[in-house]
Amino acid sequence: MPYNPTFEQAVSTPRFATYRNGATNDEHAWALYRWNIELVASLAPLACDLEVTLRNAVHGQLANYFGRDDWWASTRLVLDDITADTLSEVVKKHQKKIARGTVGAGRVVADLMLGTWVMLLGRGGTSSLGRAIDYDANLWRPALRFAFATGSTTPTGRVRRPTREAVHSCAANFQKLRNRAAHHEPIMNGIRSPGTTTQIALIDVWEQGVELLGWMNPYLAVHHRTANAIPTVFAARP
Repeated sequence: MPYNPTFEQAVSTPRFATYRNGATNDEHAWALYRWNIELVASLAPLACDLEVTLRNAVHGQLANYFGRDDWWASTRLVLDDITADTLSEVVKKHQKKIARGTVGAGRVVADLMLGTWVMLLGRGGTSSLGRAIDYDANLWRPALRFAFATGSTTPTGRVRRPTREAVHSCAANFQKLRNRAAHHEPIMNGIRSPGTTTQIALIDVWEQGVELLGWMNPYLAVHHRTANAIPTVFAARP
């Protein structure tokens, strides 16, 4: 699709400037803009499989640990304020139907944002009283770590598992990339890792996403590596 000056009116000059700044001329900038759309489309299959797999893996471990599908209702669950607020917002939306038995825990699980699952893999924050909530001790070690495995064993035969920090980092970086893609923002130059000043290349974030998926379901990860969508499209940069 050749560049047409009217396209800039539709896209907006500030948005188009991102591509113009890395281009030799407006024709090239428009090609970069269309290429970014291709990258976003190529990211969608991994984003879909990764988010669904992650939420089901975390939900499954928490349901098992707390002994109930609606683990968020357990009196043993202690969350920081931010996680609790995002969770309760969804639970309240379905509260009446849950009470009537017309919907189950799966409805809440499906409606929770990716960010909620990522927060549950984090270090934890603070309560309204300023008390530190330790997710590593309360959620990761007793439950969540069992959702992830590296596919290897120790010399004594124990399953090797990635650290909580590694899992959370991969999940948080991919969430940021997925959110930018969902809001039609540029992803061609990668993302800035959340909470840092570190810029991570698109291919590296994609690799982290595939690795994270592999820790939960190695067969799906192999499928995405074989499909090779993002690397192929990325290599065709205008």
